Amino acid sequence: MNITKLLRLPEAIPCDKRMHYLVGSIFTTILLCIPLSMFAVVIALIVLAWGIEVSQRVFKWGTYDNYDAIAVVIGGLVVMLPYIIKGL
Repeated sequence: MNITKLLRLPEAIPCDKRMHYLVGSIFTTILLCIPLSMFAVVIALIVLAWGIEVSQRVFKWGTYDNYDAIAVVIGGLVVMLPYIIKGL
């Protein structure tokens, strides 16, 4: 795989999933500014991720998609990764 294909790889991810990834990253960054345990941050991230999806189904302002929730969680976990490694 050449460098051009590697750099264009994020374009293969749908825009909606990239947006959910960004939401998870920003939410986790904000939570890490508050003195909480890592476990509490992960639980809050999971609640946010599936809370968004359930609210889309209940209020019919979007479509329910588990992959969107997974993108939120992955975005948050990527931000938490340095803190997790530091704790090991």
